[in-house]
Amino acid sequence: MKFLSLVIISVLISTSGQFVHAAQFVQLNEQAMLEVKKSLKSEQSKPVTLKAYERLLERADGLLTIENYSVTNKTISPPTKNFNDYLSISRYWWPDETKEDGLPWIRRDGETNPDTQTDKVDRNRLGDMTAAVRSLGYAYYFSDDEKYAKKGTELIRAWFLDEETKMNPHLEFAQSVPGIDKRRRSGILDGRLIPLWVLDSIVLFSSSEHWSDQDEMQMNEWLNHYYHWLTESKMGKSGAKQTNNHGSWYRFQVLALAWYLQKDDMFAEQLDVTKKAMAKQFNEQGAQEHELDRTRSFFYSCFNLDAITRTAIIAEKAGFSMWNYPSKEESVLVKAIEFLLPYAQGEEWPYPTKGINLADLVSVLDRYSQHSNNQAHIDLLKTILDDVKTKVEDDNREAHMIDKYALFKPSVLK
Repeated sequence: MKFLSLVIISVLISTSGQFVHAAQFVQLNEQAMLEVKKSLKSEQSKPVTLKAYERLLERADGLLTIENYSVTNKTISPPTKNFNDYLSISRYWWPDETKEDGLPWIRRDGETNPDTQTDKVDRNRLGDMTAAVRSLGYAYYFSDDEKYAKKGTELIRAWFLDEETKMNPHLEFAQSVPGIDKRRRSGILDGRLIPLWVLDSIVLFSSSEHWSDQDEMQMNEWLNHYYHWLTESKMGKSGAKQTNNHGSWYRFQVLALAWYLQKDDMFAEQLDVTKKAMAKQFNEQGAQEHELDRTRSFFYSCFNLDAITRTAIIAEKAGFSMWNYPSKEESVLVKAIEFLLPYAQGEEWPYPTKGINLADLVSVLDRYSQHSNNQAHIDLLKTILDDVKTKVEDDNREAHMIDKYALFKPSVLK
């Protein structure tokens, strides 16, 4: 089905209530985007928004001539010898210096081994591909220039659809460890980038002449195979049992795919699973004990809540508020976020960490402030973003964060 306009597409009824499918967007807010697009077209946008738009087009223009990404470009072979199989090596594992061959590798939590982040494997390539597709999708939406859709759809076809270059729809060899012949369910985390950035980009490209019904049918087929692997494979079922941030990102993937593919019964079932999992992730104070044990405890507390609050966005599209679970007065999600807020306001973080970057909390606090409509939360968000803005350098994470808010929610920038 081609989306020539973004409309309400279906209604889902389940035993847990009535769910209404909004536009097929998984994360994006169509109305907010439309208002910014109108302001750009009428030349009435804020200067910060116009500057972000110009930087977006500059980035997108730079992507027009890049080589299409493919899993077949890696140089290390998966165990199957099939280069269409995705392969990555876990970032916190290092050669054992007490062994002549370094095998098996050993874990150093919080210390990224740079050798695991090269183009010899697929992790960085997947990140670069999804980031490029996202930028081209945004550029196409705001500019209506078909050249961005043309390149964006080429990237999608090369990674997912073209027989010679496509990724097989599984993550059996993700975050593997040299010397350890065992599939690692933690590798499922790599796949979060697909529902996180690619699905909404497809919706943005769907009105373009460069995205055909055949493309959409084949892409949905790939996504259905990936969903089946997530929910039915031995590794996927093991991943579903995780109670830390890996489990939260697993459930985000499953719910995002079920929503996008209109798997109505499965969506309702997975939403119920997600609610039950939330109840086990936080203690009475709202602390995330699994994440507080990490050497980057503040980051991982935010990272876990990023997954859960993104999942809450999808649930809201279906008419269910995860913010009010199990009740509005005793919300486990609200308690977890409130647990972090004093530390965003200057209180000393008493857990292991290599420093606190409040930018890690921005997306979570943004979604929370939308739910609470509490002016104190909105003001805190604006203060953090204002601090982030003073640290912006070209092409770094903070610059992209400020540009995102300038384009999608300029009201929160001072």
